[in-house]
Amino acid sequence: MRLPLMMGFALLLAGCAGQPPTAPAPPPEPVSSDPQQCLDRTDCTTKTSRTLMFVFDYAEAGGALVQRKGAWLFTPSAAKPSGWPSLKIRLADPSAGRFEFASQCPAGNCRISEEDLLRVYRSYLAGEPCSLLEPQALVRCVEPSPSGPSP
Repeated sequence: MRLPLMMGFALLLAGCAGQPPTAPAPPPEPVSSDPQQCLDRTDCTTKTSRTLMFVFDYAEAGGALVQRKGAWLFTPSAAKPSGWPSLKIRLADPSAGRFEFASQCPAGNCRISEEDLLRVYRSYLAGEPCSLLEPQALVRCVEPSPSGPSP
C-alpha cells in the first residue's frame, strides 16, 4: 500500500518539476499624455528618430533643411524664405527629458500655421505622423497639450 502512494507522490513531484517557473507579470509601462516628454531612454531614442523623420519630411514638403548643433536642430538663418516656418527643436536628454519645439513664420504668410506645425510634430512623436501637405490630414494630428514655454 505504501508503494503506490510513494509512486504517486514521486510522479506528482516529477510533474511539478517539469513546469517552467512562472515569472511575475511586469509592471505596466508608464504612459505620458505629452508626446514631447520621454518616459525612458528607449522612448527618447524612438522619439529622436521620429524627430529626424519629421524634419526630413518637412524639407521634402518644401521647408528648409535643418542644421544640427549639439542637441539643437534649427533652420539656418541664411535659409531663403520658402513659405514655411523656421524650426528650432531641442532634442531631449536621453534619460526622461523633454523635446522642445518652436517655429516662426518670418514672412507672416506661411503655408502652415505655427500651431498646426506643432500638432504635426507632436503626431510624429506619438508615432502617428500626419501629412504636412494635406490640410485635411491635420484633423488627425495629436492635439498639443498645455506645456511650459518653448525656446
